Amino acid sequence: MKVVFVTSLLAGTASAWHALIVQNKGGGHGELGFQLAKKIASEGHTCTLLQDTACKSESAPFSEYSTLPSSVTVEPHDFNLPYTPQTEYSYVWDNFSSNPESPLTSSLLEHFKNSPPLRYNYISSAGIYSPPKDFGSDTCGPLLETFDVNPEKGQTKVENALKASKIPTFCYRPQYIYGPSQNKYVYLDYYFDRICNSLPLPIPGSGSQLASLTNAVSVASLLYCGKESHESNFEVFNCGASDLHTYNEIAELISEVVNKPVKIVNDIEGKGSFPFRPNNFYVKPSKIIKELNWEELPTSLKSDLEWYYEDWKVRREGKEVDVEKDLEAMGSKA
Repeated sequence: MKVVFVTSLLAGTASAWHALIVQNKGGGHGELGFQLAKKIASEGHTCTLLQDTACKSESAPFSEYSTLPSSVTVEPHDFNLPYTPQTEYSYVWDNFSSNPESPLTSSLLEHFKNSPPLRYNYISSAGIYSPPKDFGSDTCGPLLETFDVNPEKGQTKVENALKASKIPTFCYRPQYIYGPSQNKYVYLDYYFDRICNSLPLPIPGSGSQLASLTNAVSVASLLYCGKESHESNFEVFNCGASDLHTYNEIAELISEVVNKPVKIVNDIEGKGSFPFRPNNFYVKPSKIIKELNWEELPTSLKSDLEWYYEDWKVRREGKEVDVEKDLEAMGSKA
């Protein structure tokens, strides 16, 4: 694996601090370590970006590590092995853990139980929620931090381990991230691939289900709130944009940007290749705005779609779209 090492550190001030970012190999949260490192550096602090060597270094965001400020040190590590920090960190952001018994996670928890940071920030997932049985209709509200979670989910087990450890912890539950230097494109590409190629667009249900799609830069800003104090030693925050759109509305917005009509096919059988949950399942950042005074960035899906379209054309235009699952889901409507 080819990794760029950036070793010169920003000359610190009395208020400057050093952070550790534990970054996974990719997936839905793959760009968060990169965006968070840039945010921390922009605030005048230094950080070590501990990167899983299993990442695809030729792909974004990992291929762009050379553009990070000199106050960021990229340290590759095999995440199948334990890791013991050799320096003190004021803050930790964990964008990897999904099993508290894994070699890396267990070694981090053991170390920070004995040498706790001011705050251990764990990037969990909104996918762990087990909402009430009547929750999920097209008209229901957002997922709340007070809802039950699935005890079998790996992120739930990590949250519980952190709570039991007494390490000062904030857990963030993000959902459906897009943005620059992205690692997972499926959420919006599903729409662009079909609309731009004049293909039917299968959407489960009525299409009035709400989605919380959040720019990764805005997510990094929210995660940065983890440095703030809170009277609780353990707290959970939803992580998503206040700006919500229905599944059908996303299609109409993209149709306007690409200047092509869209053929939405609702009420399909199952979900086919549709990248979102078929039912209402969305979060809002109300709690973190209220309790940590997070100032939401002025980003919105609507304003971001134009640059996303230009990026999509470079990556996807002219490439074949696999519609096998679409046809199966649409059945006689195809």
